[in-house]
Amino acid sequence: MRKSDAVAGGLGQSLVVWLAVLLAMPLVRNAAVAWALFGAGLLSVILLGQWHQRQSRRDSAVGAFTGAVLWPALIGLAIAAINIVSMSLSDFE
Repeated sequence: MRKSDAVAGGLGQSLVVWLAVLLAMPLVRNAAVAWALFGAGLLSVILLGQWHQRQSRRDSAVGAFTGAVLWPALIGLAIAAINIVSMSLSDFE
């Protein structure tokens, strides 16, 4: 397995975790539960990276640890961009 494939594998696995968190968010009505869900997602990605590291898959661990920061940031930027565009297209002000 090439190094880039291993990093992409860790990033892909962390993306699956964050997509599961993102899909579960609309089902939650309480803000505290939503933050706990976010924390559980972050913890699970960190544990995924630790597992890869213990299994001597250091490149996959780097991908998983990068995904702990990268995916929430990109998802947040996408949500902000969608809100900005929708507000600029809205006639109601």
